[in-house]
Amino acid sequence: MLRSLLTPLRNLQDLAHETTHWQNADGHGLAHTASVDAERSPVSEQVQYAVEELKFAEDTQARITILRRLTSHVSESPRALDAFRAADGFLVLMHVLSTLPLTAPSALTNPQSTQEILDCMQLAFTVTSKALHGSTSNLSFFEEAVGYTSLSDASQALLNHPVTSEKALGCLLSLSIHDFTLVDLFVTLQASHHDPKELDVHFLEFAPALGTICLPHVFKIAWNFMSRALATNSSLRPVVYKVLEHLTQSSHRNLAVLSMIGVLTPMFSHFISTTGHQQNSDSQAAERRLQCKILKRLFEMGASTQDARQLLQCAVKENRTLDQEMIDLIRSSLRSRWPLHISLQGTSALTTHLGNLKSLPASGFTFMIWAWFERMPSEPHKIFSISFGSHSAVELSVSSNGTLALRTSSRREVGMLSKSRIATSRWTHITLAYHPHRASQPAVRIFIDGVISESLDWAYPKIHDTYAGEFTLGDKTPNRTSSWCIASAYLLSTPLDDELPRFIHHLGPRYHANFQDKALVRFLTYEASTSLNMHMVGSGSTGPTSADPSSLKKAIRDGVIIHSGSILCKVVPGDVTEFAPLSAPPSIPHVKGNCATFGDVLAIPCQPLDLALWSIGGARLTLRLVSLAETQHELSRAITIHCDSLRNCWQNSEDMERIAGYDALASILRQKSRLINMTSFETLFEFLGLSFRSPDLSTLTNTVAYRTIALDFELWSMTSTDIQRAHLEHFAFLLRASRYRKFNARVRLSKLGIVRRLLFALQSAWYPPESIPHVVSALVVVMQAQFTPGDAIKPTVSYISANLAAEITLPPSPRSSFIYSSSSHDKAKQVLGAVVSLLRVPAMYAKFAEALPVTRVALLWLGAEPTPSIACQVLAILGISLGASSSFGKKFELASGWSLLRKQLPLIWDDEVHGAALDLLLQPAAEGAHSKTTSQSVRCPQILPIIFAALRQGLLARIDKHIQGPSKRLVDRMLGDLIDLHTSNSSFRHFFKSQSTTEVLIECLSSPPTECEDAKISTQLTHLGLLVAMGNHVSSTQKQQILDLVKPGPRPADPLPTPSSTTLAVIREETLRKAMVRLEEWRSTITVSERERYRKSVLDMRERRRRIIAISEGILGGGSERDVWSHLTPERTWRLDETEGPHRTRNKLESISESPYSSHPTETSSSSSNVERDTEVSSTMQLETPTKDDAEPLSDDNGDVLAEDIAEDKHRRVRHELEPGDIIEAVSTVSRVSGVDSYPGLLIFGSSHLYMMDALVENDVGEVIDAVDAPKGLFFVAGSTPHLRSTQRAQRWSLEQIAGFSNRAFLFRDVALEIFFKDSRTLLAVFLNSANRHDTSQRLQAIIAQHSAPGPALGLVLRDISMALHKGRASAAAHDKALSTAQRQWRNREISNYAYLNILNQLSGRTPSDATQYPVFPWVLKDYSSEVLDLSASESYRDLTKPMGALTPDRRVIAESRYTNLESVGEKPFHYGTHFSSSMIVCHFLIRMAPYTSMFKTLQGGDWDLPDRLFIDIGRAYASASQDVRGDVRELIPEFFGCPEFLENLSNLDFGISQTSGEKIHDVKLPPWAKGDPLLFVTLHRQALESHYVSENLPAWIDLIWGCKQRDVDSLNVFHPLSYEDLDKITDPLEREATIGIIHNFGQTPRKLFNSPHPSRNLQGLLSLPVQVTRGVPEDALSLTRDPRPLKLVLDGPVACIATDSSGKVVPMPEGILSPPSRPDEQVQWDKTTQAEGGALRVLHHGTVVQTIEATSPTCAAFADQDTLVTGSSDCIVRLWHISHAPLPAASPFASSTTGRSRRGQEPSLSLVQLLRGHSGPILCVEASRAWSIAISGSSDGSAVLWDLNRGLYVRSIWHAGGEVSLEASAVHLVAINESTGYVATCSAGCLWLHTINARPIAKLDLSSSMPRSLTPHVTSIAFHEREYSHLGILAAGHADGSVALYTWNADGTPKGCRAQWEFVKIRDLDAGKIASEVSATALKFVGETLWVGDSSGKVFRWMAPD
Repeated sequence: MLRSLLTPLRNLQDLAHETTHWQNADGHGLAHTASVDAERSPVSEQVQYAVEELKFAEDTQARITILRRLTSHVSESPRALDAFRAADGFLVLMHVLSTLPLTAPSALTNPQSTQEILDCMQLAFTVTSKALHGSTSNLSFFEEAVGYTSLSDASQALLNHPVTSEKALGCLLSLSIHDFTLVDLFVTLQASHHDPKELDVHFLEFAPALGTICLPHVFKIAWNFMSRALATNSSLRPVVYKVLEHLTQSSHRNLAVLSMIGVLTPMFSHFISTTGHQQNSDSQAAERRLQCKILKRLFEMGASTQDARQLLQCAVKENRTLDQEMIDLIRSSLRSRWPLHISLQGTSALTTHLGNLKSLPASGFTFMIWAWFERMPSEPHKIFSISFGSHSAVELSVSSNGTLALRTSSRREVGMLSKSRIATSRWTHITLAYHPHRASQPAVRIFIDGVISESLDWAYPKIHDTYAGEFTLGDKTPNRTSSWCIASAYLLSTPLDDELPRFIHHLGPRYHANFQDKALVRFLTYEASTSLNMHMVGSGSTGPTSADPSSLKKAIRDGVIIHSGSILCKVVPGDVTEFAPLSAPPSIPHVKGNCATFGDVLAIPCQPLDLALWSIGGARLTLRLVSLAETQHELSRAITIHCDSLRNCWQNSEDMERIAGYDALASILRQKSRLINMTSFETLFEFLGLSFRSPDLSTLTNTVAYRTIALDFELWSMTSTDIQRAHLEHFAFLLRASRYRKFNARVRLSKLGIVRRLLFALQSAWYPPESIPHVVSALVVVMQAQFTPGDAIKPTVSYISANLAAEITLPPSPRSSFIYSSSSHDKAKQVLGAVVSLLRVPAMYAKFAEALPVTRVALLWLGAEPTPSIACQVLAILGISLGASSSFGKKFELASGWSLLRKQLPLIWDDEVHGAALDLLLQPAAEGAHSKTTSQSVRCPQILPIIFAALRQGLLARIDKHIQGPSKRLVDRMLGDLIDLHTSNSSFRHFFKSQSTTEVLIECLSSPPTECEDAKISTQLTHLGLLVAMGNHVSSTQKQQILDLVKPGPRPADPLPTPSSTTLAVIREETLRKAMVRLEEWRSTITVSERERYRKSVLDMRERRRRIIAISEGILGGGSERDVWSHLTPERTWRLDETEGPHRTRNKLESISESPYSSHPTETSSSSSNVERDTEVSSTMQLETPTKDDAEPLSDDNGDVLAEDIAEDKHRRVRHELEPGDIIEAVSTVSRVSGVDSYPGLLIFGSSHLYMMDALVENDVGEVIDAVDAPKGLFFVAGSTPHLRSTQRAQRWSLEQIAGFSNRAFLFRDVALEIFFKDSRTLLAVFLNSANRHDTSQRLQAIIAQHSAPGPALGLVLRDISMALHKGRASAAAHDKALSTAQRQWRNREISNYAYLNILNQLSGRTPSDATQYPVFPWVLKDYSSEVLDLSASESYRDLTKPMGALTPDRRVIAESRYTNLESVGEKPFHYGTHFSSSMIVCHFLIRMAPYTSMFKTLQGGDWDLPDRLFIDIGRAYASASQDVRGDVRELIPEFFGCPEFLENLSNLDFGISQTSGEKIHDVKLPPWAKGDPLLFVTLHRQALESHYVSENLPAWIDLIWGCKQRDVDSLNVFHPLSYEDLDKITDPLEREATIGIIHNFGQTPRKLFNSPHPSRNLQGLLSLPVQVTRGVPEDALSLTRDPRPLKLVLDGPVACIATDSSGKVVPMPEGILSPPSRPDEQVQWDKTTQAEGGALRVLHHGTVVQTIEATSPTCAAFADQDTLVTGSSDCIVRLWHISHAPLPAASPFASSTTGRSRRGQEPSLSLVQLLRGHSGPILCVEASRAWSIAISGSSDGSAVLWDLNRGLYVRSIWHAGGEVSLEASAVHLVAINESTGYVATCSAGCLWLHTINARPIAKLDLSSSMPRSLTPHVTSIAFHEREYSHLGILAAGHADGSVALYTWNADGTPKGCRAQWEFVKIRDLDAGKIASEVSATALKFVGETLWVGDSSGKVFRWMAPD
């Protein structure tokens, strides 16, 4: 039996051995044959003999004996291993394991038999291990010829049997590690699983043996069993966790292997399943802790998108609270620094051939590598080498201490690079640049982490060999012990400039691309960007010896730093092996491209969690976590997660800025300010660049976040006092403590207006009193660093000046209820003190004096009523000024300063002022302190008269108690100080030479106190007088005066003043008065200026706050069912989208709950992108230009004068909505009309964009105000109730998007205008008067003329005829031409009846934007009761020759009677009191569809009509309109012919219960022939509209509505006079308002278009085809034939798509290339890559690559129009791109001399518009339609997603996955959109689906159930037949066998009495024959009535019906 089992396998091996060569350890070929070698050793013979014995041994004991012999034999020599392999030893061992007698009756019945089986099993595994360990040949043979699947199959029975499972598991673990001391691990440890401590003790015995996993596949077999046992085997589970816990921490390789074999997913699933379970024992708690440890390490290694998504889902519970375990798991996992990398163990290497290169590049070379060493080798280990044949040219190695060593062929000895040392356990970037000859600098340059570490002057290696070069990473030398990783390695054919390695290093180890992106800076993290910026700033200021940063600046500016042709070799993980886990065994030399692996090499597919977060939802996810935090602990954890997700992931950082996430984060934190603790604060500011552990390293890294968060003083003022203080102190970290303070001040903070922000915070009274000193301290720090006029000096001086003045009441701040309170004065004094302290620094004073006149500022601050403290500060300033300039005293005197001081200071003189005056008087002492010594000279003599004046004031106060002056004690002190000064200071005595000074003293002596208690003062005063008089410095006259005053006795009378002295006094007084007036005026001007600035700042802050709140709501709200936290998403409701399809059809629905704030820039409400525009473009990209606060009002300063004239910007409120750089050119107040609603707003023309902003208007003076504050009469013109308080919705379009416009009448007033845009949207605006409308029309006409492009008209057929006319405007002549053109096309059947009626509606002024002038369509049927609708019978149709009111004799009689009666009484006669179209009729029909639901209520006065009067039955509605004598005469609306959703109550509105039937009113009741399906109804209704009968009789109906019978009495077609009324003729306001209401109800008759009877249609031939076309695909599908020859152009590969150029020529496109429509000279190119490989998107112009966008991972692409590209990526994201054109450089061969309107000579450029997330798997296909403004993407997750192109939003999903369908079979790989109907087709391997544009399912084709799978043709391509209207829809499906099937769909097979059941019906198979069946149909395209088929051979064939 055994022989028969093994013989076939042996024969196969014999054959394999004859042809297969296995590589031995040395890499040489060794042929293994089954024959016995002639020189076989005895050991080999013994091994072969033992194997032969084992084949036939059936007894277990015998097997044991043989296996023991084999165990000893295979260890003896390599030949024994070869003999074991040659003898089929591995197969025999698999046989032994699989045939152990586990199920035999006698087996396992006693301990002996059990032990024998266990021993036999262990020996078999042991022999396997010994045969594999260390033998590359045996391992290769086992993996290729035997396979791990065989081992798994042989082990399953052993693992599943309860007796052998533990041992078998131990054997597998031992085999995977090659250490059989672990064989009893599970047996031993399971016995102690209940006691965690005992388990730990026993585990320590086995822990040393748990080394590196050598055979990952074997461990995978063990893990598969262990994972299944996690939920069932409670005793095994803790042991498994202990093993995994040890392995995950023992080595990086083990962790990587565990991650690759899929340990994470089942582990995490089990962890989730046990979450929330109560842990009743220590063992369970210990088990839980182990699980957490393992999962944290595994997540740190990376996680798949699915695992990351599941982790996030579990983080938020159903009750909206955070799960702490999951939050901690996310937080720890985000610390991972592992990029995609290659792991190399021991002797291992990667080799790449260098093509035909047979010597080193003559220009030199560069080698770069990102390396990570787990441990250093015990002996030198090669990092890389370049060799040619047997000659090694260059080798770079690392020694045991981490030092690099270089060896080249030009030198014999090895060069030890002692300065170039690398560390373990960190990623290190190593660069070696080798120049061939370099005279000025050394030729060899070594860079570590971008910084040059070593330079050598070595000769360039020269190789003379005929062998091609080989580039090797790693070391093939046997017995190497290193363990290291490679993230990427490059070999370049040019030596890099010394600055470029620094830039490349900062790109980080995650960068794997080719340096071709022009925006390489976007790959930089915030920290890397800052580091480069600091380096450039430093290089520019350190002198000529520093490195030239020009190449670095060029790299930052241009991006492309390495020519693509210079990359000789690149090795990244994607180039080594596929990323499927362990897809290729690690030891087999594997080749992918030119890269081969040798030894133990594994590519580790790590996806860091931050990158997974970005793929799933980006920054919105972490922001939402922050918003959900409810405790301090939760908030700190959530903030940590958020910051860590941004720190090292440039994608998340870019996303954060794109969505204005930092503004949203600030808004969230403001709401949670009380939850911010010190941990949260430090986390945030460490993210911004501060270092609390090492303050000297603090550097601002993220200016975007810093300005938004750190400078939001209102936010931080709401936190606790400790946090407030810490926040204010952070300025000292950046500007004082940091060693990079100059960089922080000059580059990072210079334009942020921090001083103004701090002053505003002081003004707004946000901070409590105890925090004000800290605010002032922060102000001092910032001012000291940025002491410039505009940033600090003038704002601060203005603030002080305004707040030191009298208290003023100003508008409240955003949070405080009052402003400029009593505390404002105190705060201003503190700021003044801070400024004075700064002015003591000479450099600061110099800047201050240069910016402002110090003399005037000092007097300004002194004020009219100063306080002593202010006076002291002013005196201090005077002292500082005198010290800086000796002439200051004279300047101050010219400003009347001393006179003002003499007038004001004596009144407030106190001890503090007196001390300050003395300090000013005397020169400061050497030590800086005041000391009355002879060494101090007098520096300010001008202050002495002021001191004496204060002394006199004090003396007078002693005489008169009502006089204010110094106190008695102070007067005594003053006299004493003056006496001391006179006695001790000679310079003081010299001052009395001045007569004016002595006069002041004489005045003091003239007023001595008389009271006895002032005797001491009198004595001192006399003493002072005598001292002065007895001195030699006074004149004799004054001396005598003094002596007369001090001598005892009566005082002499005061001398009479002389006329000259009186005149001088008057002049002085007048001069003083004028000076005081000027100062007061200046102070008043400053105060007013500050008040206005503050007012505008408050308004701006409120507006910004409103926008930020809206942005936050947009980010945190909305969502869809595909969000990560779908349970947080509100239920979505739907409304009719205003976006229009062909013929202005509105069939698309949009979600109401979808927030508009995070939408596409063309429609926003405070668009996120615009708040981002308030910030700088990107912090990571601002490497040379500092950030600028464009939107912050606090930074405005013209820098010319102190009291600024605040510019009156009337449009200030709307500027934040403008695109960057846009300038407002015109503004008009309008009302945007939508249905019956009107939205007052502003229509703004910018230089580049057009804006419509709701809820804002201009007042009489042109200032923008809220609409709710405007006069009521302003909006009377708008008609219905205006939405004054609506959300400030903002829409924007670039001017080039304007396609046309048309003047409209609104309520019969010619004041409206409708603008048409290329994105399929329109804007109907009503102006205040016709003049405003005329100006706007002229402006639009000029814009369209400027931006119109030559060539055919846009593909917006029939949206409006005016679009195709000259300059977009329909003049009278052009209008007539358009009408005649449409009429001719209709008559020749070139357009359908539906399209023609739409054109007539539009040309007559009717538009779907205005419910009062809604497009009108006829009732075409009258049969609403038959089971089957007969469209061939005329009885089924309504009489189109008569109006609805005259279809029956009774109604005709009534109409004639009404007309006659009115005419007889002199009234304007009419036939009908109602109209065929009105806003009420429109809302009546559309009542079930928003927004018409609310409009109906508005017209009804706020509630529904009576239930029975609602639209509930189509047949009943027709009867009411055609037969009921009391009914209406309404016609239909377009939705009856294409929009089934309006017939369904999708929102489940409660309309009440019908009184007649008792049924609840829900959906509209359909005719029986509709079979209960609204889609079938509108389909048949449209067929009826296009029928022969309607085509024949439609001209008669047109005559009634638009033609010669519009007011024909004989035709009974005259309506109420108000339906023709001109509203402008009504002057009475009340009458006009009443008339408006009547018009809303009665309707408006459309403009008359025809004055003669309408001509008939050509009805000859097939009506479905134009007159000139005789054959069509639907009509002649069976006649289609294929051309015998293919298209001349044949591709080298499969045809991926078929395009047409501008001339209509068919152009096949290969995979990965696409051209924009009608632009064959431009191409977009991509390579299909995985997310890990990160692919690039390239833009080509005339075949030349002009742009490369890296790291986009594109897999598919489609153009929506010429300027919009949609791409799908392997990262699960759909991207929207905009194509713009820039002029080429003059040197370009493609540059054109034509005008700017020509595209020739303009380079195309792609810019990212939106990231669309929703899929959870790679995108496989994508398609887009500009006609419907949608895109659809198909993914491997089993779904297709519909996207809104205009808003950039998710709409709906179409699922193929579900039920029993496998994920592979449900992957959607094909999608298509029908441009005519909006239908979408999606195809997977399992089925083909057809849906409407709103994802309403129509039909499904099962591709697998109808026939055996092997016979099922795989669908490889699909395409719709396109026609403006076709009665028979066609979908073509190409198959893998080359055939094409034509399908249609219908509901004809619906069983009677059942709801319509649609199905696909095959019309025909287009079979090209046997030859074609060898290729697949890879591309299909209908061009007219021709089908083009592209196949996998590159050929394109045509199918068409013969003439």
